[in-house]
Amino acid sequence: MTAHPTALSRPQPAMDPGATSAFLRQLLVTTVPADALAWIDAEIAQQLGGLDERRLGIALGVARRKLGRHDIAVSQHFLAGAQDLRQGWQPQFWATDEIARAALLLATYHDDDRAFADRLDKLCATAEVTEHISYLKGLAIFPAGELFYKRAREGVRSSITPLFAAVACHNPYPFNFFDSAAWNQMVVKCVFVGEPLDAIVGLHERREGVDVVSASRRQYCHAEATASGAAATLRGVPCCDISVSQDCRAT
Repeated sequence: MTAHPTALSRPQPAMDPGATSAFLRQLLVTTVPADALAWIDAEIAQQLGGLDERRLGIALGVARRKLGRHDIAVSQHFLAGAQDLRQGWQPQFWATDEIARAALLLATYHDDDRAFADRLDKLCATAEVTEHISYLKGLAIFPAGELFYKRAREGVRSSITPLFAAVACHNPYPFNFFDSAAWNQMVVKCVFVGEPLDAIVGLHERREGVDVVSASRRQYCHAEATASGAAATLRGVPCCDISVSQDCRAT
């Protein structure tokens, strides 16, 4: 996997996988029972001591059974701590099994960006949907972000809305790495699949004034009424000054 040559890479703070993994563990402390916490601690320690891909695969697969899938309560203190690790990260929208999978994966990072990126790419290619969602959400905090551009773009192209939303919503990855074309296409798709625009991290900061090309409009304009409604919504978005054109009306 290589970095995408046209990806927009904004300056990023140096990621500390150890500190991020410790933060993730703290998010679990008040939500999961002690035996579940002991299990994830043991699995993380195993991977920190040396990569065990077989054990990793098993742990990622049983994380939901071990920890359950529960929403977490995140205090303002923790939200501030999340911003210190990665600006725009919104862990309050993660579930317990997603947190556990991200912590497990971070434990496999041993200062080798390429190996880590290849590992995640293989996991995404074979994962069932809930696991895949976890990995895409993890793009918010994983190191070597520029190497995940292709995988993130595949996520926002997905016809499975939760996979799309895992990248497009509550995730700073697109803001930091998507080029203008990818960004605009993602914003338009949010409207047409019904995801709230307010969930897009950095929407109002990226005031690019980019016009979406006719091909993108054709892709999503299924009917004139739908297209008109979406265009009305998008007119209020700083980065997408879009009007319904003959392209949409003729689709």
